[in-house]
Amino acid sequence: MKRTATFLSAIAVSAGTSLAQAPRPPIMGWSSWNHFNSRIGEQMIREQADAMLASGMYNAGYRYINVDDGYFGGRDADGNLLANAKFPSGMKALTDHIHAKGLKAGIYTDGGRNTCCAIHANDSLGIGSGIYGHEAQDCRTFFTEWGFDFLKVDWCGGERMGLDDEAQYLKIYHAAKAIDPDIGFNICRWQFPGEWAINKADSWRMSYDIRAEFASVLEIIDRNAELYRYASAGHYNDMDMLQVGRGMSYEEDKTHFSMWCMLNSPLIAGNDLRHMSRQTIAILTNKEVIALNQDPGFVQARRVLTDGPVEVWVKPLGQERGEVAVALMNRSDQEVVHTLTADQVGLHTTSEVRDLWAHEELGPFGRDRSFTLAPHGIVVLRTR
Repeated sequence: MKRTATFLSAIAVSAGTSLAQAPRPPIMGWSSWNHFNSRIGEQMIREQADAMLASGMYNAGYRYINVDDGYFGGRDADGNLLANAKFPSGMKALTDHIHAKGLKAGIYTDGGRNTCCAIHANDSLGIGSGIYGHEAQDCRTFFTEWGFDFLKVDWCGGERMGLDDEAQYLKIYHAAKAIDPDIGFNICRWQFPGEWAINKADSWRMSYDIRAEFASVLEIIDRNAELYRYASAGHYNDMDMLQVGRGMSYEEDKTHFSMWCMLNSPLIAGNDLRHMSRQTIAILTNKEVIALNQDPGFVQARRVLTDGPVEVWVKPLGQERGEVAVALMNRSDQEVVHTLTADQVGLHTTSEVRDLWAHEELGPFGRDRSFTLAPHGIVVLRTR
């Protein structure tokens, strides 16, 4: 058995958090990229917004409908960004529809001259559509003219140009925030960008793109395990969009969703919201697990114990730290019975325990307790 350092106290809230505005929890929403890539259009995006309400996701806290790469229509003679013919009513009509549903709208750009689809998918309309050289102009288009609320900035074009990522991202950041300080800002650099970002961006990607495979889920969890020190209230490690409902098993989807909640990642669904199974909806709308992600203590979970294929993660909850969440994750493809002792996770034997997937009270924890973990499965507990 290998034990990591005991995690019994919360990390401090970042001094960079504004005192004038309460910090925001990780955003919750949907993005077009995982399921549709660049095969997007106005009608489909509208239908995703409608489905977010009809499915119960809105009631569970989801708010953002994010348009990713594939909407570009080049630029006019004055350099103004255009949407392509798949958005015939225009972007302002689209955001009006999204806002009328009580939702918020997100948009995408690249830090360089060309977009990822221009570079990797032969999208000729993405050539010259990146924000480089148009930082202030495009931000006015995105936020003042089109009415978007959130910006994801990719890096395919920036990388190809050999740009300085810190300088370019901060230039875009300041252009966006000059229009509205409340605009959400995501750095999609595919790795931890550096400490320059942690008190600026709302979130930053810390890995390459996720795949709908459990091995990819585990790889991203491992990459984020030691990045807790950089997360703080209003500023989070982005583990990429959710793959729930896109081909993994029920247990794998539960584990994936649980760990994104425990580690305070933005919860951005990447499936087709119009066609979801009851199991997928039940996972995405589990309010008890979502509450861990949205907890006002804003603390990212830490791995405190590794025992063979089983890992134990602990997340302090609340601003006064009166409760904790404990996740027992099985990395193996075999069922495992794991016995956890109270002292391993800093609990009293009288601590009351609730299973957040079974939705049932388990009573006092006791000196120790055994849990059966399905292959690639997880048990998530809330204790007080």
